[in-house]
Amino acid sequence: MAVPLVFVLLLTGHGAQAAYPQAADTTLSQLVAFALESPQLPVMAAGLLDTIGGRLSGTPTGTRAEAWAAGWLRSFGLDSVWYEIVRIPVWRRGETSVRVLQPGALRHRRIVAAAYGYSPGISVDSVPLVDAGRGDPQVIEALGPQARGAALLTDGVVTSGLIAAAVQAGALAILRISFEPGRLPQARVAPVAEPPAPLPLLAVAREDGLWLRRQLAAGPLSLGLRVVTETRPGVVANVVGEWRGRDPDVAEDVFLVGAHLDAWDLGDGAVDNGTGVLAVMTAVGALARAEQRPRRTVRVVLFAAEELGLWGSRDYVRTHAPALPNLVAMMNLDMVGAPQAYGATGHAEADTLFARLALQPQLRDLGMVTEVNHGGGPGSDHQPFLLAGVPTIYVQSSLPPETPRWYHNAADTFDKIDLEAVRGVAAAVAAAAWALADHPGRPLRHLSPEETRALIQRLGW
Repeated sequence: MAVPLVFVLLLTGHGAQAAYPQAADTTLSQLVAFALESPQLPVMAAGLLDTIGGRLSGTPTGTRAEAWAAGWLRSFGLDSVWYEIVRIPVWRRGETSVRVLQPGALRHRRIVAAAYGYSPGISVDSVPLVDAGRGDPQVIEALGPQARGAALLTDGVVTSGLIAAAVQAGALAILRISFEPGRLPQARVAPVAEPPAPLPLLAVAREDGLWLRRQLAAGPLSLGLRVVTETRPGVVANVVGEWRGRDPDVAEDVFLVGAHLDAWDLGDGAVDNGTGVLAVMTAVGALARAEQRPRRTVRVVLFAAEELGLWGSRDYVRTHAPALPNLVAMMNLDMVGAPQAYGATGHAEADTLFARLALQPQLRDLGMVTEVNHGGGPGSDHQPFLLAGVPTIYVQSSLPPETPRWYHNAADTFDKIDLEAVRGVAAAVAAAAWALADHPGRPLRHLSPEETRALIQRLGW
C-alpha cells in the first residue's frame, strides 16, 4: 500500500527495543472497509454452505470444497495456489439404524442416532442394552457378565479409556446420549490412535437416549443395530495460496492464516467451520485490493480433516518442519462470531501491537477491545503449530448463546450464522495480517520446547 507508516517502539521478547510499523489510519481504514463491504462473501457463503454443505475430507463433497477454495483463492489473484496432499484414513458414513426389538410394545419408537467418525459397521438382529451410567471404566468392569455381548448406554464422554474398558468387557457397541436437546445427535470422532475404532460408537439423540434409560429402569431391553461405514486409506488436500512478500530480504518470512475447510456431514458445516473459512477468504479478498503487498509473505491454508483428528495441520507441521522458524505467526480461525479482541496464546509481547490495532477507530467501532487474551484451548489446527513453538494468534469472538445446540449436528446450517460478524472478524484478520507481515522486525518470538511444555501445563491441556 502506497501510504506512509508511523513507527513506534515495542519491547520484544528478547529484551531489546525494536521499531514496528503501525499502518496509517488510511491503510487500516481501507482494509477494514474492503472486508466489511465484500461483495463476494454472500456468494462464497451460498456456494460453500448451501451448495456443497457437509464436507468431510475424503468424501465427494470434501473434494468439491477443496476445488471451491482453490478457485476463490485464484480469483483473488494470489501469486500461487496449490494443493498439498495429505494421506489419511478416509471415513464415510452409510446407513445407521437403531430399533427396539423387545419388549415388543416399544417397537414403534424411532431412535435417532449417528455413527461416530471412524466407527466400524455392525449388523446384529438382537443385542441387549445395558446402562453404563457415565461410562467410567470401573463401572463397566463392575457390570461383569452383563456387558458381554451387550450395547452399552452412557451419557459420559467417550474416551479411549471407556472404549478400552468396553472392549475388555466384551461389549458389542457403545451408545452415547447426546448432550443438547432437539433430537439432534452430535457427530464426533472416535478417540483412537489407529482408526477404525475397535467397536461401533453411536451418538443417540438426547430425548431417545433418556427414553431408553427410563425403559431400562423398568426392565430388559434389546435392540437391532445396523451401521454401515467405511474406513480406508485415502488422499485429501490442504489448499494453500500465497502472496510473496515485496522485500526480498524478508520474503522468506511467512505470516500464515488458516481455517479448517472440512465439516461434519450431518449438517452444512456453517458455524463449524464455515464461519472461519469465510472470514479467512474475506480477509484475503480485502488484502488482494491493497495497493501494495506487505514486506513478508502471506500464506493462506485451508486445512483438511480437522474434524477427523487434525490430520491436515499435523501433516503441514511435519512436512514443513525445516521452514517453521520462518513463520512470523500462525493465525487460526475456528467457529467465529462477533469480534471482541485479539488473542496470542502465551505471548504477552503481542500486547502492544494488538492493543494499538484494536484502538483504531474502525476496529473499535466493531467492538474490539485492547486487552489481549493469552489463553486458548487445544483441539483445532493451531495445536500442532503451538506444540512446535510457533506463535499462535486468533481473533477472540462471541457466538450466540444458542450456538451449542447446533454444534456438530444437522442444524448447523446457513441460517445459524451472522455474515456481518464474519465481516468484522475478517476485518480484524486483515489488519493483523498486514501489521505482522509488514513489520520491520519479528515482534512475536518462537518458544523453546521447555517454554512450550510450561505453557501447555499452565493452560491445562
